Amino acid sequence: MRRWLRPALVVLALVPAAAAAQAGKGGPPVRIDFRALAEDGSQVPDLKAEDVTLKINGKPRAIQSLSLFRTTGAGASSSALPAPYGSNAVSQSGRVIHLLIDDDSISPGREGQVREAVRLLTAELAPGDRIGVLTPQVQLNLRPGTDPTKVRLAVDALSGRASPNETEADAQCRTTRVLAAVGTILSMSAGTPTTIAIFSGGISPPKVKVVSVGSLNANAATNDVCPVTPEDFQNIGVLAATARADIYLFHLTEAMVNRSTTQDAGFESLGGVTGSEFVRLTASPQASISRLLRETAAYYTATFELEPGERNAATMRVELKPTRENMKLRTRPSVAVPKAEAKAAQPKDMLRVAGGRTDLPLRVAAHSSRTPGNDEVTIAALFEGIDATAPLAAASVGLFDEKGTLKKQWSAQSGELAQRPVMAALTAPPGIYRLRVAAVDGSGRAGTADYELNAEIPRADPLKLSTLVLGTQRQGGGFAPRLEFSNEPVAIGYLEIYGVPKGGTVTVDLDVATTANGAPLANAQTTVSPGKADDMRIAFGGFSIATLEPGDYQMRAVVSLDGKPVGKVVRTLRKSQ
Repeated sequence: MRRWLRPALVVLALVPAAAAAQAGKGGPPVRIDFRALAEDGSQVPDLKAEDVTLKINGKPRAIQSLSLFRTTGAGASSSALPAPYGSNAVSQSGRVIHLLIDDDSISPGREGQVREAVRLLTAELAPGDRIGVLTPQVQLNLRPGTDPTKVRLAVDALSGRASPNETEADAQCRTTRVLAAVGTILSMSAGTPTTIAIFSGGISPPKVKVVSVGSLNANAATNDVCPVTPEDFQNIGVLAATARADIYLFHLTEAMVNRSTTQDAGFESLGGVTGSEFVRLTASPQASISRLLRETAAYYTATFELEPGERNAATMRVELKPTRENMKLRTRPSVAVPKAEAKAAQPKDMLRVAGGRTDLPLRVAAHSSRTPGNDEVTIAALFEGIDATAPLAAASVGLFDEKGTLKKQWSAQSGELAQRPVMAALTAPPGIYRLRVAAVDGSGRAGTADYELNAEIPRADPLKLSTLVLGTQRQGGGFAPRLEFSNEPVAIGYLEIYGVPKGGTVTVDLDVATTANGAPLANAQTTVSPGKADDMRIAFGGFSIATLEPGDYQMRAVVSLDGKPVGKVVRTLRKSQ
């Protein structure tokens, strides 16, 4: 048995919680996505609002909320355990990666560097990541999908098309095609956090049109056919701020027979207006590709409130700096200003909306238990805002059947929102359902999160069981459900057993393992007490998890009747940093 995990004595008593939800303050806040990285390039998982300073258009602003979003490739555990909850803060489909390869800047026979980069990237993608590839003249055009091999093979077959006699006018026309392709990808992202990797040997820098008095050529400093202007670059910067895109510019230094320092500067200029990471590839791209995958595994979102009159601005300048040592922040230089909604978001209206809302990060899970007096199942929906410092102001829960029909609905009263997590009880016939939670916080941020469940009472003949509820011991006594654990000293398993025959003896053994069928890390017996009905028992017990490493584990409850095992229920326990 591992010493960091031991059985814990748990005393249960109902203790009422007391808190108040904040009132809404008005229009939607502005959201800024950024990366927080340690010196070695690893993610900083425990950033707090006081660890950063924010200036908007040169003026200091208070950070209203700060949330960490992870991709599926950055989950708490590499095991195949079921997720403990549903969330709109976790990308269910992993990262979305667009590759843009400027094949017109790669000379024939010099494709090796970009091919190797794509091989490395596709080999290390996490399950669920989606990747696509595009070339400016559509020699390749694969939308992001979950088959990285298809992308790798397509790039392996790609041939460079750079002309050894490219003129300045040719380079400017090529640059306009690259910028148009970047704009297309940014527009395709549709507000989804996206990683864009652009590979090029260089592009033309922007030039200002110069008009000389008395000159017959009013466009002396630009190419008449394909002018590349500062506005072209600035427009891409505005799109990047709107699209929530994280852009990497990979400069293929050996791609062109005749390398141009002017085009080197043009590629760097694109990085400046988009807030991109500029990487000059002079040898193997392995370190650079590993860095991209490491850095895009998670990101933070900070929000701030606008001042009167600022809602009319299109974009605003962003300065984000760390106050902690040995940490760097990466964000775009500007942010788009969301327009005020004609009507404040209402949770009950968001239940039926096809798309989701992610401004307010949420967690949601559900548990099934017996409904006294009929054959329906009682579904206890548990949900909370991931940011514990921003209480929920309003919330609704909807239960949808397999056909997408809303079967049950619940809306929270203000006192119910004081709990963490909030609990909503609904009853429904046994079946497969999708549970949706819609909520807003005091600042007006709105969020929706879904959770798929099989609402049933598990059989353990001759007994029936509820699902296993995980929680901790409230200070002063009392059971407090938990969707995710962090600094709680103990993790408790709570289970209801039904159909106990008169005179029958029920025992429940708990254990915790790293995998579904793995050896127990620790075992614990439970306390089994009478329930609300003669044939009902309640079992609870737990473990000390103070020194448990962050990750996903499975808590397993084996139920025995008169010494004979008759059933088992399990639940994933997630401990965060």
